Amino acid sequence: MQVRKVPIISSLLIALALLFGGWFLFQKVEIEEPVRTKIAQMESATLADLQITKEQMLIKLTVTKPEDFPEEYKSLENDISGIVKNKEVIVELTNQNEELKKVWNNGTFALTEALELHQYSKLPALVNEWKVKNQLDLALTSMDKSNIYIFLKRGSDEFYTIVPREQQESEVNARG
Repeated sequence: MQVRKVPIISSLLIALALLFGGWFLFQKVEIEEPVRTKIAQMESATLADLQITKEQMLIKLTVTKPEDFPEEYKSLENDISGIVKNKEVIVELTNQNEELKKVWNNGTFALTEALELHQYSKLPALVNEWKVKNQLDLALTSMDKSNIYIFLKRGSDEFYTIVPREQQESEVNARG
């Protein structure tokens, strides 16, 4: 019995193309497009980058309205966790000016102390102290049940970060 190599190899290549093409199409239609749509609906942030791998999704956002961002972020977290079920979602903020990052780094000890002692009422005064000490134009802080949001601005330079109130395992992680 003679084995015909050309039809076997052709069938294998077609099957592989369909398999990977179907996977790519699923990723694009069922995951990437709904996430892009949800982010496009946000008024307080814009999408800077979106990367999807087999294990994780990396979303890079640029915050445009810091006062409104915490509420929309919470909604985005809930929406994305419904769309992306088997991937770790990492949200990074691109508002990360190096000079203002130094202000943030210099103040993290006092911030961490307030968080560890659950003295959340000290946070606005602490951030206001950073504003005065470092001649910032704007220093905002807000909080919800799972995160603390801090925004620093001097001129056109901005720094925005999300700090989890308690370290916990979750499907959506924020870095910024």
